[in-house]
Amino acid sequence: MGNYYSEGFASFFDTSYTGWVNRFSPKLVAHLARVPGTDRTAVDICCGTGVTAAWFLDAGWTLHGVDGSKSMLDLARARHAGAIAAGRFAVTQADAREFTLPAPVSACVSMDGALNHLPSTEDLRECFAAAYAALAPGGEFVFDLYEQTHFLHWNHVTLTDTPDAVVVKRGVWDTDTRTGMLRVSGMFGAGDRARRVDQTLTSWYYDHEDVTDALRAAGFAPVPHEFGGADLKCDSGSCSRTDVPCRAIYAARKS
Repeated sequence: MGNYYSEGFASFFDTSYTGWVNRFSPKLVAHLARVPGTDRTAVDICCGTGVTAAWFLDAGWTLHGVDGSKSMLDLARARHAGAIAAGRFAVTQADAREFTLPAPVSACVSMDGALNHLPSTEDLRECFAAAYAALAPGGEFVFDLYEQTHFLHWNHVTLTDTPDAVVVKRGVWDTDTRTGMLRVSGMFGAGDRARRVDQTLTSWYYDHEDVTDALRAAGFAPVPHEFGGADLKCDSGSCSRTDVPCRAIYAARKS
């Protein structure tokens, strides 16, 4: 999970793939504000362009953003320049499995299936260990991972044809190996703002046992949460048109 995303894809992501994050983040912030002992500090692993960060900052939190993509972080820096200048937001280009913070925080989040890009359960454990080390005792880690039902639409060709974008998505998903790739290519923006997007995404599916075992191996204790229903849906893929969950949301505490 190094410098994974191109500049064009980062901009396309920011304009086209942030609907669920904007809907879910207010619930996430409210949930973490109720955790006993919170000091309203957090780290967002794979923070992307800073969409989730905006909701935390608006609620008065101090936040660290960690991402392996310089292109994503450039947009996050531009979006939150004021908070950075005020010392309320800091960004670090680092791998999700290896990041460190200058001081412990009371919450850790990772949104929109970002951790599905980790290629093995060992990598998942390494990421969870880094999150555990970043948290103060009693701190909570909340994240989501896509279900395999979400990835099945990668086996189809999808065309987006709007006044702002003409983009084709095509790929393959193997249910036996629980991995696949998706190619996203085309143009977006209008006039002199037109940009090309050309990105290949790879993801892996992890089931509930994989995830809870990795959490416990890192020292976390899984805890119940109130998220469900529409929180488990997405904006793309065949699963978005059915009652089948597109994602699973996990919460765990550091003892």
